[in-house]
Amino acid sequence: DSQMIVLERSYSPATLARRFEVIDEIRFNNMDMLVIYDEKIPFIAIAEAQTRTDNRGENRHHVVATLELARRENSDELLEVRQFWEDDKAFQVEGVVVNAGMRDYRLATLLYETLVVKKHLTLMSDNDQYTGGRALWKRLAQDSAGLLVFILDTEKGQFYPYDGTKMRYDGVSIPESAIWSHHPDQTHWPVVLIAQNSERLSALSAR
Repeated sequence: DSQMIVLERSYSPATLARRFEVIDEIRFNNMDMLVIYDEKIPFIAIAEAQTRTDNRGENRHHVVATLELARRENSDELLEVRQFWEDDKAFQVEGVVVNAGMRDYRLATLLYETLVVKKHLTLMSDNDQYTGGRALWKRLAQDSAGLLVFILDTEKGQFYPYDGTKMRYDGVSIPESAIWSHHPDQTHWPVVLIAQNSERLSALSAR
């Protein structure tokens, strides 16, 4: 899942309790984990539920995966697209980092799904999509329950197929050539992927 590097981030129990909302408690690799969320930044992470003592003798919750977001504002000239999904909870994914030792657990996918399904956020991909990011979004589109993925051209201000309708991307329904550009070609640089909560989308459409 996405970038696989070692994380050095950790939090004291007091900091975790003060700063974060615990969204979920999960277990994998024979360890209990906490899915924690800081709405102010915004920022979501997976941290070990049990603390470990660091080299200073302090107890810390060690982080194994993080996902950082940026709130898109209406004043943003490139991404002034909120009107096209009528949702004020729109965020662009800025970076995903997963501890290399946890690469087999699809933690990045879990973080995306948690934000969309449990926090009802609309997530927008970065404009630059590398191999790992493309695979992650394709997996979300194919396998994730509770969210739908669409393709948005931010220059046209329209969803694919750019005729006023909105076609769901399920990993195969839209040609790859209509979504991705390969460096140095930037033909599809304005194209981003949008992940939305299916229930929230239905409620918005019914208004």
